[in-house]
Amino acid sequence: MKEKLPLRKAIAKVPKAKQEWLAHIGLFPFQEDAPHAIAIERLVSEPEEFRGTVVGLLKRYWVSVFENTWRRLQPQYQRSLEEKERLFQSCTFAEFARQSLLRVEVDEGKYLIKAVRGGCKLPFKDIEACYFQPSAFNDRRFWSAFDDNDGKTHVYFPYFDPVIALDLQPARAQSAFVEPALDPALIFKCLGDSTRYAIASVVARAPKSSVELAKMFSVSKPTISHHVQQMREAGLINETYIGGSVQISLKREVFENLSGLTVHKLFHSNDAPDLKVRRSRNS
Repeated sequence: MKEKLPLRKAIAKVPKAKQEWLAHIGLFPFQEDAPHAIAIERLVSEPEEFRGTVVGLLKRYWVSVFENTWRRLQPQYQRSLEEKERLFQSCTFAEFARQSLLRVEVDEGKYLIKAVRGGCKLPFKDIEACYFQPSAFNDRRFWSAFDDNDGKTHVYFPYFDPVIALDLQPARAQSAFVEPALDPALIFKCLGDSTRYAIASVVARAPKSSVELAKMFSVSKPTISHHVQQMREAGLINETYIGGSVQISLKREVFENLSGLTVHKLFHSNDAPDLKVRRSRNS
């Protein structure tokens, strides 16, 4: 953004953990003549003109396409919001983050918000406010954080409810979506939970919906949603929209390649040559 590097070289320096996000906004794999790349180049070189163009396009999109859709979605979001407000008042922030399927882990002991992927950590003391914005499109729940002029961080979470979200599966199937790189540590951590291991055993044999899994394990749907979210972040599951519900199945290829991937990460990886050992507990 400071024009110290050409866009292609800047994209190449972004960590692998961020490739999923770059793919989501059309910048990975990088193509110089792609509309997304051209737009970013213009954003850097002509920020004010670019801003005016974007505002105009959003207004046109609202009037011609999305206004009627939002009128249909808004009452559903209002009811969902009321449910989430009751949840927020009845549990800790960490529990709220899990049950609301945010892509973060809240460490209330260390006063941190941590990204599930990417290594981002935000101390509570640096956060000015967290905002939850309705999102019918951001089904992968990407979130952002920005610093203001006073050095305070503003965190923006998508308020995504899968019950009322738009079905974007056909559009995604046509795009060259890049799955996030598999992380053996994340996979082992995910499967270290006995309930998630049991869920993996079930969906390895046949696809199941969250409702079916909740009945099988005699737990609430939010509990199943939390476990499914952890499995999704670890890259363990496929999700297919069939007949108005999402069918969950296990990715066999992940387990077939897990041993080799783990060996590569432990013995041959150059992604993090300067490893630092830190104690996880005070002693």
